[in-house]
Amino acid sequence: MALLPGAVEEAFATLPIAGGSVEFEPDLLGFGYRGRHTHMFADVETQTLNQTLLDIPVEIRVNPQSFLWDYGDGASRVTYDPGEPMPDSWQGEAVVKTNQETPTSHVYTETGRFPVSLSTTFVGEYRVGGGPWIVIPGSVDVQASPGEADIWRVAARNVSGSCRNTVDWGCNGPVTLEPGDTPPKIFADQYDANGNWLGE
Repeated sequence: MALLPGAVEEAFATLPIAGGSVEFEPDLLGFGYRGRHTHMFADVETQTLNQTLLDIPVEIRVNPQSFLWDYGDGASRVTYDPGEPMPDSWQGEAVVKTNQETPTSHVYTETGRFPVSLSTTFVGEYRVGGGPWIVIPGSVDVQASPGEADIWRVAARNVSGSCRNTVDWGCNGPVTLEPGDTPPKIFADQYDANGNWLGE
């Protein structure tokens, strides 16, 4: 038993810990606007792994402690909150999901598609035979499955009344595509293969 703590510490560094994934609002699929908050969160969990070390069954529990975000635009930061999906409303008011600051949101200053990566730092503890949990020294960094932020500009159009025909100016779709652009994932089913809006 005297050698067990060292064996646990060595095993902790090589455990098959699931790093989780970078997630965006399910109804936005990474879509966001330049100069506004784009919300993302880490989908990661506390995990318990059973190991046999020195012929002794050992239970090792790993807990996500901190999160190093790389937003793909040159900015990065550490959070101690993994974030979570936003509610549709808060205290009776609708939540504007394309510009709501959260502990894990980020403001992009340019348009484009940005790969978002995440490294989660896990700390661990172990126990034998259902006994008390004992802290494992050190920590382990594990990469999450990345995501992609799809950032667009806002183009406002002022009209004198409501749209009556989809061919009218100001009524021709949610996003105007430039040559070489592809539509945001959330609107992809509204465009044909050439980037023309289908008018639905």
